[in-house]
Amino acid sequence: VSQSRYAVSLPDSLEEAIAQSINAITAGLESGISCLSIDLRFQELKTLAVAEYFAQDFTKRYGVNWSAIFADAGSAALAQRDWVDVTMNARRINEGRAAIRPEDQAVLLISPTSMEVEQVEKLLELAGDRPVVLLNPRLENAEVGVGLAARRMRERFVNRFEVGYYLQPLPLGAVWRCYPQGWQVWQQLADSDGNVSMQCIATTDQRPSGDDVDRLFRRNSGKGTSSLLDKLQQFISALAR
Repeated sequence: VSQSRYAVSLPDSLEEAIAQSINAITAGLESGISCLSIDLRFQELKTLAVAEYFAQDFTKRYGVNWSAIFADAGSAALAQRDWVDVTMNARRINEGRAAIRPEDQAVLLISPTSMEVEQVEKLLELAGDRPVVLLNPRLENAEVGVGLAARRMRERFVNRFEVGYYLQPLPLGAVWRCYPQGWQVWQQLADSDGNVSMQCIATTDQRPSGDDVDRLFRRNSGKGTSSLLDKLQQFISALAR
């Protein structure tokens, strides 16, 4: 895949981030990647509302031959009721082999938690080389604990997926990745006239750690009171209502 073909910049709305995510899925699938993750890290975000956009895209791609797999029966029922422009096979993670049909060409896996990692790994084996898109996993559940075995299980699971899209707003900026581009760290910076803008201060092949981001922010000066992140948060708040 040509990186220039998909070259994009930090989005200024959740709607744009979703569009970028869908394009990132396309780029990944065209590269032959079967397991892709999408992670939009906003506390206010209602994942089910966002998932509908991906479900619409899957309907366009695969018609009726795909499954949406939910962590719980309530979410599956709400999606079946509210997603009027979607044709899907709505299943639950705990349905095991019944969750993925032989005719399914792809799977959309919506917000599994740490408690379902083993079940999801079995579903991945069942899916084989069919595309699986993981949307907003919730893997830092306190009830699972932070023991070595739990961490290794989560790491093993996460490492099976190529990060197609990742966006995490931070107090001074954001960490962002849109496949096939690398990981980028953006920071709010002010010029000599006091004009505030978001600027990319680093691009890496690997996801930067929290310490890496802190060092980058400390190395660069300038704090702003408004930015693209404000627009993102406003959009998300509106969507959540």
